[in-house]
Amino acid sequence: MNRWKWDKSWILVWGSSLLLGGLILYIGYQSALYESSQEKAQTTKTVQKVSAKMPVSVSAEPRDGKVAEISTQTEERITVNDAKINLSKSSIEGQEISEEKKSSLKQANFATTELTIKDFPSPVLGKVLRNVGNYYSEVLDDYLFHGGIDYAEPEGAIIRATHGGRVVFAGQDPILGKKVTLDCGGGWLVTFGGLDNLSVNSGDTIETLKRIGQVGLFPGAEGSRDQPQLHYEVWHGDEVQRSDPKN
Repeated sequence: MNRWKWDKSWILVWGSSLLLGGLILYIGYQSALYESSQEKAQTTKTVQKVSAKMPVSVSAEPRDGKVAEISTQTEERITVNDAKINLSKSSIEGQEISEEKKSSLKQANFATTELTIKDFPSPVLGKVLRNVGNYYSEVLDDYLFHGGIDYAEPEGAIIRATHGGRVVFAGQDPILGKKVTLDCGGGWLVTFGGLDNLSVNSGDTIETLKRIGQVGLFPGAEGSRDQPQLHYEVWHGDEVQRSDPKN
């Protein structure tokens, strides 16, 4: 009887041990499964984040045989933004190049080559009323040196620059009325007198044939003050240049 009780105790001990061991194995197995699922979920999230940041394209074969490329919205946004940036840079560079070209053209127009009197032709085709020389002025009742050519022109006739240059004076003169003087570089100065409705201002840089004003009236006109005429003179350094009014 005592032996049976002893055997029964051992059976209970071994059974409990086996049950406890099985329980431990089961808990370990479940824990391993849980950790594995967590790692898979974390890996999936990481891949999704990386994929969202990288452009992805999928090629499809349409019916016409051409491959169509489908880009993600992220790629489209990046492409559009890059295009805008490139267009903006191109516009700015284009404006800078355009301004540089304009500046170069203006400078080349009057300062790159050695000028002669032939570079300053007659601005109009009107009758010559007075040429370079000493004249008696009925208006001032005195002999004066006349440093230019006076042309008879209808009032309001448009006058254009015979050569490009920088406007060093644009305003009222006591003898020539409204006048414009251009510095054409190399010591060459050109003056237009007897003007009205000036189209330029002091400090402007203008090109050849730029409109500078219209023919008006001025106090020092030869003969009748009602005779509209243009005064045109060319100086090189301190010497007046006698241009050919026929050119």
